[in-house]
Amino acid sequence: MLVQGLTYPYLGDTPCSRHYMYGYTFRLVKGDRYIAVFKGTCVETRRYFIIRDHLANHRVLEGQQPVHAIIPVTWSDWADDWLLRREAEKWLRDRNPHMKKPGAQGKPRAPGVHTN
Repeated sequence: MLVQGLTYPYLGDTPCSRHYMYGYTFRLVKGDRYIAVFKGTCVETRRYFIIRDHLANHRVLEGQQPVHAIIPVTWSDWADDWLLRREAEKWLRDRNPHMKKPGAQGKPRAPGVHTN
């Protein structure tokens, strides 16, 4: 574990939510106080049970991956996909001021959040 309150390495034995956006994976494990950020499309274990593959045509990194950054969690529901997406977008905007705000062109955005 890198810091107390962050599950790392993730073994797949606890539920988690993931969001894939702009070349990063954002992962929040139930009970964690931090969101782990990984470069690339990462699934730290193996993909066993897939109902609908949102990652088709993407290079998926399986197995343990290095943590690129951590984001403090400000809410208690690990499965709140909307808040996970909002925090991911905020983290990305803070690092790239030229990134447009979500939905700036009025187009609906694809969900991109996947819950294990």
